[in-house]
Amino acid sequence: MDGNKRRRRRHRKWVETLKSVLIVLLTLSAVYLTLLALDYSKVSWAPLQGVLALFRPEREQTPSDTFSPAQFSIIPKPVRLAVCDGTDRLAVQYDSQQTDLLYDTLNILLTEALASASSPQKVAESAWRNALQAPGVWFDFLGPVPLEALYAWLGEGGSNPALVHSARRMAVALDGDGQVRLYYHNESDGLYYACATTVVYEGHMDTLISGYGGNGVCYVFELEDNSGYQALDPYVLLSSGTLSPAVYHASNPLAEIDEALVADLQQALFFQPQSNSVYPVANGIRIREGRETLELSRDGTISYHGGDGDSARYPISGGGDGDLPALAEATWRLAADTVGRWCGAARLYLMRMEVQEDGSTLVCYGYSLNGAEVALSGGRCAAQFTISGGQITDYTLYLRSYEQTGQTSLVLREPQAAAALEALAPQGRELVLCYSDSGRESVQAGWIAR
Repeated sequence: MDGNKRRRRRHRKWVETLKSVLIVLLTLSAVYLTLLALDYSKVSWAPLQGVLALFRPEREQTPSDTFSPAQFSIIPKPVRLAVCDGTDRLAVQYDSQQTDLLYDTLNILLTEALASASSPQKVAESAWRNALQAPGVWFDFLGPVPLEALYAWLGEGGSNPALVHSARRMAVALDGDGQVRLYYHNESDGLYYACATTVVYEGHMDTLISGYGGNGVCYVFELEDNSGYQALDPYVLLSSGTLSPAVYHASNPLAEIDEALVADLQQALFFQPQSNSVYPVANGIRIREGRETLELSRDGTISYHGGDGDSARYPISGGGDGDLPALAEATWRLAADTVGRWCGAARLYLMRMEVQEDGSTLVCYGYSLNGAEVALSGGRCAAQFTISGGQITDYTLYLRSYEQTGQTSLVLREPQAAAALEALAPQGRELVLCYSDSGRESVQAGWIAR
């Protein structure tokens, strides 16, 4: 009898324990479902991280103190390209698909020229113009790119100490002596340069640039003085046909800030979700780790501040602040993993790299759509980084997403646009298509002078 009573007591105790466990699990489930229904702006998240962690699987994270750029992940693309065999010229602009096809075939010439370039020598502007009409290839990257960084990207980590300048436009062309040179315009000093190279013309370059024919596109400087284009920059490419640029739908990926989006951004920006203090601020949320702050705003802006300079979350591997390839690579990765990930049909391009008065370096990226730049409201950049002391100390990201609508817009033909420019602007301005994004749902291209 006593044995049966003990067994019944043990059975009741086991049942009561199981009930208690079930009650705890049901309670936690209710809390979790409640949290999912709450708006980020109405919740103080810091006390709740532990509860959420019970239900959220661990995300793979790169430790914040081990940030280092992947080996040369950038694949730079020009927005304009012209190939000339000495007689005919095929030039493409405002057509990313066609530009990419040409570039995939011809970028080997640029890579070889950068790899073997000797010290740059100043040349007259007439030599630059001759290069644009000689057998060769002309590239326009929309923004000035450090040639050292460009070669590091194209050459998978290669280095050439002769590449000391930055250039937006460059050409690999045959000179009058039968040698292939790298020509470029250094916008910072306004001068033109040429570098001797070891690129072989006969049996190599001549084969690559032959067979394309021409499509009637020319440079302004090739026209007569009474052509009506005197107000334009001489190196504007004039299209042979009528342009009908696409219309895009624009949206703000941060208009609704939910937990999944925050977690994705934290991972992309090397923040640890489980160790963060997250709390609401006006129009968004703020994440704090020590003295570092990361703020996400519903207007599409993400801003980071490293505190008092003691953070090492984003160290620049390599030679520090003066290592332009390392600076470009590190900032490109963060931009590509954030604004680049959510930008839809747009592309990122390097707008500029500038040394500031305090010795820090400013690196800015912009959006482009089908080879035309996007002008954001307030003169914003898609991504702006400050590098000081061998690390990224601050950045501002502006997330925008663009999708094709299937519609096109009408723009003035270039002669009419040039005439309007001549009446309104001084000589030498560049006439380009540009998408103006003022925050509305639709963006379309128009002519601007810059």
